[in-house]
Amino acid sequence: MLLTLCIVCGVLVQLLNTVSACTCRWGASNERRFCDASFAFRAVVQEEIPQTPEIPDWARDEPDVDPDNFIYFYKYKVKVEEIFKKPPSVDVSGTIIVQTPRMPGMCILTLPVGDEVLLTGFGDGNPAWDANACSWVQMWEEVTPASQVMLRKGIKNTACSARAFPSLGR
Repeated sequence: MLLTLCIVCGVLVQLLNTVSACTCRWGASNERRFCDASFAFRAVVQEEIPQTPEIPDWARDEPDVDPDNFIYFYKYKVKVEEIFKKPPSVDVSGTIIVQTPRMPGMCILTLPVGDEVLLTGFGDGNPAWDANACSWVQMWEEVTPASQVMLRKGIKNTACSARAFPSLGR
């Protein structure tokens, strides 16, 4: 009986750990990440915007509550340099706000302030553009010339067909 109880508890602990884990599409290529994203920009990360914790009422009076545990997103001011893909009818110009998760189960991502990056993700900028560890985020200087050509083609061929990205046809 005790052995059965220990096994059940072990399985429950494992399930709880699994639920909070970040899960991305296994083996997704950068092309697939581009195609799955609602936006793709070449941008300069200008600054991280400080966030205020959103502490729920039940936790306000608790002595050991760490306020940082109630900040769920990093937010960044990002200057868009080039647009490869965006939702139709959404204006993207100048500086935008990008938010990324701070919690491991949400696929945590931090952006390098001051650097130029390729940034893909989801949303329409209302209230912010969303990216996470499953997005194609890469230092622009490390994006290969071949990938740069594919990105620039992608804006004209948003269907992301196997013709536009041959590696997707496999």
